[in-house]
Amino acid sequence: MSSHFSDTHAAIVLIVFNRPVHTAKVLSALAANDGAADSPLLIYSDAPRGKQDEEAVAAVRRLVREVTGFKTVTVVERQQNVGCSGNVLGAITETLERYDRCIVVEDDIETSPLFLSYLNQGLDAYATDERFYAIGAYTYPFAMPAHYKASSFMAQRHCSWGWATWKRAWERMDFNQALLDQGMVDKVERKSFAKACGADWLRTYDKVPSIWDLRVTYQAWKLGMYTLYPVSSFTRNIGKDGSGTNYDAGALNSMDTSPLADKLPIFDPAIAEDLIVRKAFLKPTRKPLWRKLAIKVTKGLGLYDTLLERANRG
Repeated sequence: MSSHFSDTHAAIVLIVFNRPVHTAKVLSALAANDGAADSPLLIYSDAPRGKQDEEAVAAVRRLVREVTGFKTVTVVERQQNVGCSGNVLGAITETLERYDRCIVVEDDIETSPLFLSYLNQGLDAYATDERFYAIGAYTYPFAMPAHYKASSFMAQRHCSWGWATWKRAWERMDFNQALLDQGMVDKVERKSFAKACGADWLRTYDKVPSIWDLRVTYQAWKLGMYTLYPVSSFTRNIGKDGSGTNYDAGALNSMDTSPLADKLPIFDPAIAEDLIVRKAFLKPTRKPLWRKLAIKVTKGLGLYDTLLERANRG
């Protein structure tokens, strides 16, 4: 694999819905990236679910119709609501019918000025490495084992907070819900999937079985493919404030304020999965016994919703 990076700038896919303030911040950060002016931007705007969304969706669409600072800007306005999963999966599939690679950002992902450089170089570095289906830009905080000194690591868990993929990988995946449902009723498969990708995916399936990033994670795992993760993140989520479709006020507010990466990692063609790193990386996905008991007790006392609301208010 060559270490030479081409001047190719991947198409950027931006997923938007009903959050004009978040969308404006995301666009501003993206436009400040090196390479933005050389990158085609495709914005996929989902339609309102009902009257409650009409004003906010209209505001988002007015905003994105005026976007500048990119090589080209294409706005796709869905005429009917297809939902978050439908919009994301559809946008990527449609984009990869025109381009051989793309970078994916949602309307609550703020990016570092190095975000595009990082993902474009990663896409270049592993373009022909069939082990990888994606380059991720965000790594949640975890205790990296002391022995690991590389600036990137590989894992089978999908990274949805800013990432990139290739047409050659995306075309291999089958997102048929029935395939996931079939796998999740098999106890042995559930255990193997959780061990490789995170126990929280099982809880997610039980609550939101059709969510798009679960389907992507599952398909990549079935195919034995990986995501490359940076040790230091190039994105942060600014939408954990109750405004999201799949993240609402019923979830704990855990805004990430950690600093973003200030230099690009070294893309090692000989990188291999480190099982000790995998164990440490996935440890936060397991819900400890004390937390399970605390949730059970507070729900039994009728205090759970009140405590969560207070936590969300900070």
